[in-house]
Order: sequence, then structure tokens, then C-alpha cells
Amino acid sequence: MAKTESQCFHGVTILLRLRQGELLMSGRKTAMLTFGAIIVATGITSNISLAAGAVPARPQPNARIVSATVGQYLQKGYEQMRKGNYEAAVRTLAAAVTADPDSVSARRYLAFALLRNGSLQEAMYQLIVIQKMAKATPFDNYTLGEAYAKMGRMKDAEACFRDALKANPNYDPARASLIKTLSSVGKYDDAFSECLTGYKAAKTEMLSRYYRILYQNVQEQKLSLRRIQEATTTTASPSYAPGAVTTVQQQQQAQTQSRTIGETR
Repeated sequence: MAKTESQCFHGVTILLRLRQGELLMSGRKTAMLTFGAIIVATGITSNISLAAGAVPARPQPNARIVSATVGQYLQKGYEQMRKGNYEAAVRTLAAAVTADPDSVSARRYLAFALLRNGSLQEAMYQLIVIQKMAKATPFDNYTLGEAYAKMGRMKDAEACFRDALKANPNYDPARASLIKTLSSVGKYDDAFSECLTGYKAAKTEMLSRYYRILYQNVQEQKLSLRRIQEATTTTASPSYAPGAVTTVQQQQQAQTQSRTIGETR
């Protein structure tokens, strides 16, 4: 019996939510998270959930119909992505697209798998096709932004992440990638602002910890850049005016004074 695309994904939606619960309840260190698993859980889930929530009690005459075979491909592809086997997922989801070239969800899953597997051009091709077939979702903009970032096109990546957040201000994967993008191009104040926004809106302790880590990472990058600039300036100007006191000498004097004060006490 034919089913609507949303109905085919209903079981996958439940699976995704269970997986999201596993992530929240697990004891993994937040610092080890790459947000890949969260993206699969929150990114794809949000798209499917929105579709599933719009399913009427009785299928509409113009509802998108997909075969049970395509639905099976998508569920198998999701399971492979969940396990990190993106190479196999690409093959599975490519078969789904071949079986039904008009399935936006099949192309969306395939684009994500291609991106994670390092096939940037192919991923971008699928995303461009999707934009011609339907209005871009936050997940689509996020995936496109990731592709741009991996290609070094940071300005385009930033625009995509902001488009995703404009449509859904609580889309954490896009905000996390935006923070990393801003920090990578030296927009530290904007990155700090996004960290605070995400931290204040975080609905789980795991996300709160993750935004704190992102904030610390931005601080470290900013300090590292400052140290490099100071070292470069010092190297470029090795000579000092007669009687001038260098930064190192000042630190040594301060340590001597500190020891003197300690001995006096």
C-alpha cells in the first residue's frame, strides 16, 4: 500500500527521537562531541517532525507518494549515518534518489551523507537541486554552509548559517558552525555574542556545556592570535633604545619584587 512521504518517515522520527534521548542521557564528555550526532538527531529530525506534524488524518489527494522501497532506503541510510558509516550511506541514499528522483527527503539525506563523506561538490549539487524543488529548510542552509566552510568560502558559509538561524533561531547546529566560522575569520566579538545567545537559549545541560566550551575555544583562539602578533612584532623589532626595559625584564623585576615582599613578610 502506498504511503505519503511523511507517513513513511514516522517510524524514523521515533527512532531519531530515541537516539537524541540516548545522546542526552549518555555520559560522554562534551568536549569530544563534534555535533555530528546531534546534527543527525536535531537537524534531520526537525525536518521530518515538521512534515509528520502536518500529516492529516486522511491522506490528501495531492500528497507526495513514495514507494515502500524508498522509505526502506531512507531508514537504512539513516541507520548507517547514525553509526558513522557515511560511505555506505551514500550508496544507499543514492539508490533512493535513483528510485525516486523527485523525493526531496532522499536528496536531503544524500547531501548530508555526501558532505560527511567529503564529497563537497556532489553534496552542493544535491542541495542546489533541492532548492529548485522546494523552499530551503534550516537544515538545507546548514548543510550548504558546512559545504562552503569546508571549501574555504567563509563569507558564503556565514550567510547560510545566518539564513538557517533566521528561519529557526534555536537551530543549534547552525549556531555552533556559525561560531566556529566567525572565530576562524577573526570576528571574535560576534562569535562571543553567538555563544552567549546559544548558552542562554540552551534547553539541556549538554548544550549549555557545549556553548561554554565553544566560548572557551574562541577565547583561546583570540589569545593565540594575540601572542603570535606580539611575537611577530618583537621579532621584527629586536633592537631597543638604550636603557629601555623589555617585557621579559619587567616580568623578571616583578618576580624579584614578589620574592622580596615574601621574604620581608
